[in-house]
Amino acid sequence: MSNKLRECVNKLHSNKEVGDLLPEYLKQSMILHDGYTRIKLMMEYYMFYEVVTEDINPYIAMAKEMITSLNETVGQAMSDTLDDTQRKQLVDHILAMRTEVIDRMQVLTGYVDCFVVYEYILNRIQYRFDEKEVLPEDTAFAQEVMNFIFGSNDNVTINDNLRVVLGQLPMRMTRSHYFDLIKNCISVYKGSEIESLEGFLYMFRTSAMLYKHPAQEQYFTEFAGVLQELMEADYEHMDRTLYELYAEKVRVSASKLNDLSDLYMQIGQIINGVYTLVVTEPYCVDEEKMTVVDDVIRGINALFLEKEIDLWQREDLLTEEDRLNWLAEKLPAVEGQQEKLYQSVNVAEAALDELLEGRAEEIEAAGLSDAFIKLHHLSQLNSSSVFAPLESQESAGIVTAEIAEQETEKLLSELKELFQGRSRMFRRAIMAATVEKLPTFFKSAQEIADYMMNALNQCDDEAEKYASKQLILEMIR
Repeated sequence: MSNKLRECVNKLHSNKEVGDLLPEYLKQSMILHDGYTRIKLMMEYYMFYEVVTEDINPYIAMAKEMITSLNETVGQAMSDTLDDTQRKQLVDHILAMRTEVIDRMQVLTGYVDCFVVYEYILNRIQYRFDEKEVLPEDTAFAQEVMNFIFGSNDNVTINDNLRVVLGQLPMRMTRSHYFDLIKNCISVYKGSEIESLEGFLYMFRTSAMLYKHPAQEQYFTEFAGVLQELMEADYEHMDRTLYELYAEKVRVSASKLNDLSDLYMQIGQIINGVYTLVVTEPYCVDEEKMTVVDDVIRGINALFLEKEIDLWQREDLLTEEDRLNWLAEKLPAVEGQQEKLYQSVNVAEAALDELLEGRAEEIEAAGLSDAFIKLHHLSQLNSSSVFAPLESQESAGIVTAEIAEQETEKLLSELKELFQGRSRMFRRAIMAATVEKLPTFFKSAQEIADYMMNALNQCDDEAEKYASKQLILEMIR
């Protein structure tokens, strides 16, 4: 961490010269974010060039227009000639690109959740046709699974282990019990912020195939036809030929969705990096340039756009391969710097949380509210979520008993309509996909063991029971 930032943070913690120190803290934090993100972007952009040019991802062509726009944006962001108006326009353009990528990712996620349901069904049909090996009998299996669930003293790990198992056990829960669990789950949110309940409901609906993103009619529509086929299939009476046909459709679709998600994840990372550089640039005017890092970013950008730039004015840099290798040789020069900057950024962000909570009035009085909001955005982009929302929203309020009841009735009504006329296997797949999203509803280890044995004992479909056991054992062993 820079001495200036360390001094700022220490004095702010001591409540000394708060009003005077806020601008300096802001500047030093922006400089840190710029340095950390610049190195990170260099690495991501270099790897992205390899992905695009070596056809590592087969769906590059589908995103060609967006990739071209992204590369042009990177070129503008690396320019030293942006004025305030141009910078604002560029920020707006970057955020618009980010919104489009988020929309695409949400559509992809929705499709993934749908295919998970049909994969669940097909997995339980598989061993009607495939040979079975010897697996532990029910009691021994249940004991091994219990040892896995409680193999840690950490409650979070225990709950995660439990969810892994719940999602694969034979689903023999009655619909009335299932609906009661949902009611109880939503009631837990009484007194919480509405955003928390909305987050749970969104997650539940996507897992239950109840949520359809508005952009689904626009993006990746080729998956809709496959889902329609899967929806109309008769799984109860499916023969080997049809099983293999649909299993292959699910496998191919899942592979496509994975490749597409990887592609847009990479694009999202680069967009976040470019946004950070544009926002922090005014605070870094007098700072020493990270020449090596900038050279690599500019070089990759020039290769993407097939431009001749000053970096190529050497006799040994005539081909694309020569230029890429020359840029690669620069990467080790910044080894270790990103990790050091990351630690400093974390310290600065910890102070930021305290300032936003306890010094809002001083920040506003200093005319720095907008700048601190942008700094908070950079902090969000530094989180583990590439697609973290940047909008600063006022709280929608608290979940009242009336709101909880309304949302419960609405969700249960949607589920009942979804289940209407659908096969038992489909209903069970939806229940399995969503029950693991509910808060733990067991009060003791014995209840978990009883639930597991009950699910196994009530499952008279040997193919389904075998598949459940095999999938669970693959995950826990």
